[in-house]
Parts: sequence; C-alpha cells; structure tokens
Amino acid sequence: MSTLARILLTLTALAMPVTSISVPPSTFDTSPGQAITPPGIFFAIWGVIIVSCWAVAVVAWVKPESAVLRAAAWPLVIAQAGFSVWLVFAGLPRSAVIIGSIGTVATFAVIIASLLVAMARMRGTTGQWRWVIAGTVGLYAGWSSAAIWLNVITDLPESWANSPIVQTAGVAAAAAGVVAVIVLLRPSRSYAVAVIWALIGIASSAASFSAWAPFVVALVGIVIVIAVDVRSALVSRKEVATASA
Repeated sequence: MSTLARILLTLTALAMPVTSISVPPSTFDTSPGQAITPPGIFFAIWGVIIVSCWAVAVVAWVKPESAVLRAAAWPLVIAQAGFSVWLVFAGLPRSAVIIGSIGTVATFAVIIASLLVAMARMRGTTGQWRWVIAGTVGLYAGWSSAAIWLNVITDLPESWANSPIVQTAGVAAAAAGVVAVIVLLRPSRSYAVAVIWALIGIASSAASFSAWAPFVVALVGIVIVIAVDVRSALVSRKEVATASA
C-alpha cells in the first residue's frame, strides 16, 4: 500500500469530524419529507462511522501489507472525501438551494458507488484486521444506501416530498437496492445492521406522523433485509466449508 494512499486515507478520515463541526445543525432542519426522516438520535451512527474510519486509517499505518486494506483503501478515500464535500453542499445558503440539492445527491451517489467498488474488491479477499475494514465499509455503505433516498425526497418540491406515495416509493426503493447489494456482493454484516438501523428510524418517524404506508413498507423492508442477510451468511459459510473440505 503506497504512502500516498495511507496519507490520504488518514487526512480524509480526520476531515470528516472537522467539516461536521463547521456546518451548523440548523442546516438540516427541513419540513419536506419529515415523516420518513429518522429522529435525531439515529444520525448518531455517523459518529460510529467516523470513528471506524479512523480505525481503518490506523490499520493502514500498522498493517499496510493487508490485502483487504489494499482492496478498500482508494475507494474509501473517495467515500471519506465525499462526506466532507456533501456537507459543503448541504451548508450552502438557501439562495443556492438548487446547486446544494444536486450537489448533495450527486455526492451521495459517488460515495455509494465507491463503497460498492470497495465491497466488490474485498469479496473473497483475506488479510489482517479484515473485520475492521470490511465492517467500516459495510456500515458506511449501509447507512448511505438508505440516506441517499431520504436526501432525494427531501430535495423534492414540498408537495412531492410530503406525498405518502413518494415517501413510500422511496423507502421501497431503498430496501430493494439494499437487498440487491446483499445478494450480489455479500458484504459484512455491518451493512445490514446499518440499513436496519435506518429503516427502524424511518418506521419510528413515519409512525409519529401517522404515515402508515411508509411505516409498513419500512417494517417489511426490515424483515426482508434480515432474511436475505441471514441466507447470504449461510450460503457463504457453506461455500467456505465446501472449499475447505
């Protein structure tokens, strides 16, 4: 693993909390789509993601020869840098709302794409501290897979963002996308954990606003994600056992 990759992995990880502090919390106060926006406590997962990214940066200096680290390093650099870029767009004044909306969604798309690349490259790769690296990528990707849809909906005109049909479609799309990722890439269990955390938050918010359609879809999504993730884990174990036999 190159020194440049390690330096950028460290700098982008350290930049995440710095940019978080620089953007005032009031920036994220929004009424459109509020019925499916998880309560504030659920966003504490970002703290876990940031600390996990720091852990990967430490591993990069301690065990740079790890194959799984080499597979995930550059995509994770892009994803970590994307976090700060997303906050810059989110912090733009209301006079630049269109630029901010397009920028946040586009940045989220880049973040997810890079994390998917990381998961694809890590599949079947072994190495020291794999659980830290794969766990971090999975957690970041899982939360982002749900968050991008919330981002899209809250950026829509208020009449659309508050539509139960649009909200339900967004939750369903998030769940469907997650299931596809689990089936195709078999990511770390942390991926499903982050998604389930997001769906619980969505269901909680939807129930408080009596938005029963997205509430039901979120609950169904939780059940499906758990079932698919468990099946994926069993298939992976069976393949490992067969290969070892």
